[in-house]
Amino acid sequence: MKYKNHTAGEIVVKKDYSKKVIFSLADFLEKGHLLQEIVIPSQTKQRLHKHFKLTEVWYVLQGETSIFINNEEFIAHPGDAFIASPGDTHQLWNKTNEDFRLVVFKINVPENDEDTEWLEE
Repeated sequence: MKYKNHTAGEIVVKKDYSKKVIFSLADFLEKGHLLQEIVIPSQTKQRLHKHFKLTEVWYVLQGETSIFINNEEFIAHPGDAFIASPGDTHQLWNKTNEDFRLVVFKINVPENDEDTEWLEE
């Protein structure tokens, strides 16, 4: 069993989102798993991207946002869950005035974590 409290984890700020790794690749006995909290700031459109090998399971914690998966739009609310499979193009667009937060469980993450192709700059 592993435990981390709510203050654990480094926050990494990217161009259009921030992430906090809750459990890293090294925390799991199984290979290729990662658990993160992602924040899409208000009025921010995440760049369209896809992954080649990894699957992402998303669980919405706070806020409302548009989630596009393979050009289909979903309006996400707290408690909603999604799966983005390898090859699925996806992006989140937070059109509201509050941050959007979700938990992302990544499955089959390559050890070098170079599995993302950004389709927009």
